[in-house]
Amino acid sequence: MFVHSSEKSSVDLNGTILLINKPPGLTSFDVVYRLRKAAGGLKTGHAGTLDPFAEGLLIVGLGRKATRRLDEFMQMEKEYRTEIVFGIKTDTGDCTGNIIAQESFRMPEIGAVQSVLQRFCGEIEQIPPLYSAVKVDGVRMYKAARRGVKLEAKPRKINIYALKLLELLPDGMLISVVCSRGTYIRTLAVDIAAELGLRAYLRRLIRTRIGEYTLEQALRLESAVENLSLGVKPV
Repeated sequence: MFVHSSEKSSVDLNGTILLINKPPGLTSFDVVYRLRKAAGGLKTGHAGTLDPFAEGLLIVGLGRKATRRLDEFMQMEKEYRTEIVFGIKTDTGDCTGNIIAQESFRMPEIGAVQSVLQRFCGEIEQIPPLYSAVKVDGVRMYKAARRGVKLEAKPRKINIYALKLLELLPDGMLISVVCSRGTYIRTLAVDIAAELGLRAYLRRLIRTRIGEYTLEQALRLESAVENLSLGVKPV
């Protein structure tokens, strides 16, 4: 919801929290850049990166009052909906990568899938993917991977609060994930598929919730940029 001000200069955006529906194809930084520009260069940050191919809820803070609160949102549990494709492995674990392996496969039974999903619930260890922003010896893994260098990150403890099979697809499955901060859904999908004896990658990833904040409450990026540029403040 927006409240209009006839004079843009009179609008105080410091402390504003925005719920944005990030479209696929943009980085989280792209979103922050556009909103910061629309807000007249005000300090801007986000609470939890979404990969460029991913979409959905991104919490953005405008001004120091809001950016100081972002860690509060980052600690909240996250919920995702994701499409997993079986039989194909990519170097990034998602649809943007190069195919490095492909195989014919037989779709697993629903019971087998549900059993494997249950085994991944709770506190587990996860190794960050090669194409991630995690630093190893001061170097971000994705930068090294682009140069052909494979860095190895240490396993990290994460929490998977809930995993639910939403639908078996002709070539994979649609699941929902509720998880802690630091969870890589790409890695989770590949690991789940491996337990089923399959290769896999993510075709689509949507963040639907952060804590109590939902995607249904979010603004389209274009709408937020346009209104901020016109001096319209969200409330």
